[in-house]
Amino acid sequence: MTAAVEALAPWLPGLAGDFAKTAVLAGACVEWGGSPMPLADVLPQRAAEAMLLNGLVPEWWAEAAPGQPLPEQVSGSAPELVRTLATLARAEGCPDEGDMTRMAMSWFDMEDWLRALIAVWGHGPFRAAVRPEVKAELREYASAVADRSQRAAWVRDLAAVLDDETLLVLHPPARRGYRLTMSGVGDNFQLHILLADRLVGDSGQGMVPGDRPDRSWVAAATDADPYLGPGNPAIRRFRLFDGHGAYVSPEGVPADIEPLDGTRVLVLHPPNGDYGMGIGRVFQNMVPALSLDRILRPEETERWLTRIAPAVENDFMASNGEGRP
Repeated sequence: MTAAVEALAPWLPGLAGDFAKTAVLAGACVEWGGSPMPLADVLPQRAAEAMLLNGLVPEWWAEAAPGQPLPEQVSGSAPELVRTLATLARAEGCPDEGDMTRMAMSWFDMEDWLRALIAVWGHGPFRAAVRPEVKAELREYASAVADRSQRAAWVRDLAAVLDDETLLVLHPPARRGYRLTMSGVGDNFQLHILLADRLVGDSGQGMVPGDRPDRSWVAAATDADPYLGPGNPAIRRFRLFDGHGAYVSPEGVPADIEPLDGTRVLVLHPPNGDYGMGIGRVFQNMVPALSLDRILRPEETERWLTRIAPAVENDFMASNGEGRP
């Protein structure tokens, strides 16, 4: 499978339209056991380009065919879009006809590039090999088309995944603090589950008092079937606020946590009701890591507690006792 990925990777930058299925095949080879590393320098860039071009199509179509609806996003409609945009290119001279054709193809092939990228992004070494500027492009271009593509929304969040990230957690009632290291956590509700698993325990041993999460919730958030269903939702054990006092929404991603003096800080507050989720993790192929490195010394904890801002508790909809399905 790795040999197949190595053979396919050099072809990807020049492919478009139905030939983008080649990227899907490469992603499948990774899912079947091949290494994703040959794709690290080609697939993210090609997926970013597809989203960039896809985002431009409606504007150019409106100029080329005023008042006409865009063709359906199926390859059988490609000739109409290609002809129309190519005609505009010949009239305008810029972008040229080749650029317009590639843009038109993005209207039909973007989902294939995204499918392939999602298939391989769960591998930590692959994420580490993608340059920061490429990740920034993926987030920017995915955000521009996320309103019409669920896969683009997933890529936006995947490109923001943090690896080997220090996380400092404070529990003000007990005057305790913890330093953890996080990798591959896809969303903040998954982080809620994992934090509860790592931190809730015997207060006499320095842990956070409270009810430990069900083992099935932790398994769903880690590497088991992520779907818990409506009969066994994962219930959060606390609300999270950052070091600036802002509420950390369960629907967000860890990258949204604003660093305080260069460190992402979380402050634990009581849960205020049963807020639950029927899924432990959004990205099934990405196995997270969250390690408790150490319990902070009392003097360290006190220093951090003096630096955090009071919580702005305006998370009314998330704390009214209503669970999520």
